[in-house]
Amino acid sequence: MLYQEWKNQIGLEKKVRNYQHIDGRLDLNNELNFLRVVDVLKNIKGHQFLPFIKKDKTEIRFRRSKNNPKGRAQRTKKVRPIMYVSHIDAHIYSYYNFALMDRYEQYLNEIGLSENVIAYRKIEIAGTQKGKSNINFAGEVFDYIKTKDECVVITHDIEHFFDEINHKLLKDNICKIQGIEKLDESFYKVFRSLTAYKYITHEDFLNKKIKRKLSHGKYAIYQTLKGIVEENRTNMGIPQGSPISGLLANIYLVNFDSDIKKLFPDVFYRRYSDDLVFVCNKLQKDDLLKFVDKKIKESLLKINSKKSFVSYLKRGEKGMVCEKVTNGLGEKLGRDYVDYLGFEFSGNNIFLRKNTIQKLKH
Repeated sequence: MLYQEWKNQIGLEKKVRNYQHIDGRLDLNNELNFLRVVDVLKNIKGHQFLPFIKKDKTEIRFRRSKNNPKGRAQRTKKVRPIMYVSHIDAHIYSYYNFALMDRYEQYLNEIGLSENVIAYRKIEIAGTQKGKSNINFAGEVFDYIKTKDECVVITHDIEHFFDEINHKLLKDNICKIQGIEKLDESFYKVFRSLTAYKYITHEDFLNKKIKRKLSHGKYAIYQTLKGIVEENRTNMGIPQGSPISGLLANIYLVNFDSDIKKLFPDVFYRRYSDDLVFVCNKLQKDDLLKFVDKKIKESLLKINSKKSFVSYLKRGEKGMVCEKVTNGLGEKLGRDYVDYLGFEFSGNNIFLRKNTIQKLKH
């Protein structure tokens, strides 16, 4: 039975989520809880999805000035909105992620992309049952660079990726990998809950009056929360934080991934969600940059030029050397390394990203 297979492959930390939400915690190790979730999945068309809780996560960052890369790092804040899904809905999304992931993996194998798309998937380390992490993925890129006598490394960042995902393109691509013309009613119900998603702020959730009302009115949630529930009424964006959001983000760029593979088969390409890396030769660089920019625009997305870099490496007497780095605007930068997935690679040595060290010191 697919429900049991889904339950068996969930890690212990995901069978019960311990954060507070509108509904109570549901531990799938409890058979009654599991059967309750299965009953909801069987009757998903009648299920009322609860609003997400939106919380702004503030990260303190330390950055040195471009004009004075060796000077004192300046303290800055980055605010990133996180959406917390209710406990019952988290299990629903987890199940649909499990069911859809199998077909997505088949699709990647069919078109030869299983090594290129690396985020939100379990990719095992050879000879073990352990999954690869960003350490392994970064290491594979750096190891490949070391095999070259001369190369250009392009790292791109997609701006506001999850917020800019177009709903029609996403739906078309979900249908494409499943080999169907349109979503069935059950999946469409789940799809709509993630595109026309509803949410309340964390501040409103902590309001004692609202908490008291929720504890007495669990069968009329939206009536209780009237006036504070917001809804995504645009044709783009999915919440970042649900168990299926990462897979949907991968599916959204299947055409882009496939086109890169077809037109630049000898270019080393990896995509970790919205972080892209290409290793090519100098003759390919300009055509590749233009093609990537064109295809990203066709996906109704945008490359963040401030977080995109072109690094030129060449083999010297003591190994590979990073000779020059420019940003997405073609401006030369005062750095001599490739920056990828939290690591800095000089051509020979790998270091933790300076911002990571500064954050730990703080």
